[in-house]
Amino acid sequence: MNIIPITNQCNQNCLFCSAKGRKDQSGKEFFKRIINQAKDSLVISGGEPTLSKDLFWVIKKAKDKKLFVELQTNGITCYYERLANKLVNSGVDLFNINLPSHISSVHDKITQTKGLLGKKIIGIKNLQEQKANFRLTCIINSLNYKHLKDYVVFVNNNFPKVKYIQFSFIKIMGATKKNSKILISYEKVKPFLSEIFRECQKLNIEFIIDHIPLCYLEEYRNYHIDYQKISRDEKPEYSLQEKVKMLECKHCSWSSYCCGVRKDYLEHFGQKTKVYPIK
Repeated sequence: MNIIPITNQCNQNCLFCSAKGRKDQSGKEFFKRIINQAKDSLVISGGEPTLSKDLFWVIKKAKDKKLFVELQTNGITCYYERLANKLVNSGVDLFNINLPSHISSVHDKITQTKGLLGKKIIGIKNLQEQKANFRLTCIINSLNYKHLKDYVVFVNNNFPKVKYIQFSFIKIMGATKKNSKILISYEKVKPFLSEIFRECQKLNIEFIIDHIPLCYLEEYRNYHIDYQKISRDEKPEYSLQEKVKMLECKHCSWSSYCCGVRKDYLEHFGQKTKVYPIK
């Protein structure tokens, strides 16, 4: 997967922002090099990519090469219908939209901005009306995990054309390192997971899961990204770099489909048992 972090600018200040403090290269020569290296797909990330003056230039170069283009966005600027229409017509194949909560007060706390959820909802609906292909990314954290069943109902009522929801457990990197109040353990989240995923199935909403070990997912293990990749004989390269297995993982019947626990999670919550490298 080839990624272009096109800008550090953003109209939100998310507590879990993984780009915070990251030093990225920029400029058309750098972007052109990444595009030329890409074989099948290109992910355009930020910051908020729609704030970059180079966005449409990058999309055009990628489409000229017939690449699948994923745009990671918070959807707020798509409140402006003309921009939403221009993005869809530019050839973006998938809009990956960060929506951490459907509750305004919670959304404000997580993004450290006020009153933007309404614009974001309109922005997503604008994309939906333009028949854009879009997914939602929901970062599971201490501020939203108790409300995620209702989140699924909200998505069903407002965004019936959503391709799928990705539920990603919070990473401890970037801004998160300075905002420990947003962190939560696997154990606290586990009781809520089954009802969230059951609601998705009930409403026929596709979903995938990432950054939480399979042993916490029970009958929903096959919705995990690592499980799916390994089942297809694909190598989950990023997971192999970011995660490690605990000693007790050797005795788990799902070990061959799981990459274990994130290293940053272990560093924060404490390593209680030995770990061993994933082969």
